Amino acid sequence: MKKKARKIVLSKEEILHLAKLANLKLTNKEINQYQKQLEETLDYIKNLQELDTDKIMPTDHTVHSENVFFADGTKNKRGLDQKEATKNSKNKKNLYFTVNRIL
Repeated sequence: MKKKARKIVLSKEEILHLAKLANLKLTNKEINQYQKQLEETLDYIKNLQELDTDKIMPTDHTVHSENVFFADGTKNKRGLDQKEATKNSKNKKNLYFTVNRIL
């Protein structure tokens, strides 16, 4: 029978230290709220340690992505050039999108 892992308990000082690192000012109510939430999160992560991952390769991404390169002189048939990209825009000038002034 497996021994049940003990519940992680964070002190008020640890919560305040984390808040300081994140440059947050917390009220007592927020400290109690985050203390409970972080303890639950850490308990959940601790459960993951029980999984047998010996035969699992470590990954740094969840999807297999790779860059697509074209040989020099080859036309990219999947992308748009500036003229095609701005073709249907009502607000353009010299093949660039224009927007209203913000300031």
